[in-house]
Amino acid sequence: MGKDVAAAPEKGIGADLEPVSLDLSNDDEAVIQRVLSEHKPSKNTFIRGLWIVVGSLAVVFAVIGIVVPGWPTTSWLVLAAYCFARSSQKLFRWLLTNRIFGPALLEYYRSGRALPLHSKILISAIICVVSGVSIWGITKAGDPGYGQTLIAVVAIIGVWWVGWKVPTVD
Repeated sequence: MGKDVAAAPEKGIGADLEPVSLDLSNDDEAVIQRVLSEHKPSKNTFIRGLWIVVGSLAVVFAVIGIVVPGWPTTSWLVLAAYCFARSSQKLFRWLLTNRIFGPALLEYYRSGRALPLHSKILISAIICVVSGVSIWGITKAGDPGYGQTLIAVVAIIGVWWVGWKVPTVD
């Protein structure tokens, strides 16, 4: 069913938005409104621009995930949503209502911000690989061990957080 939805105007951000015609169910709109109300963009213009750049890169990586098997899509969309939530309600709403990305993001928010097991495994693997390469590089640069220890501790915390603190969706 079609429904006219207007973005909630913020002070100076999105105040000039016009209603957008979207094909959303009442349940989808309720999730979108709840998610939008939980996130407020930064007041700093430079920081908002930075968030937009990082969010846009995450959307590009999510598009790659649609085409490349094994490359996560939802994880990149979650990052993009996080960035857009801190930069622009208009971009955040666009991402949540997008025909291609919207359903995956809405399911993520509906499921209590949970990730599929394969995404959690891939994220943990990326943390381990990047940390291993960083530890190797710092060792080659001559660090006496403090940098390696810090990287290892942060990597362990990251893997623990993704593995045990982030809920897993079936």
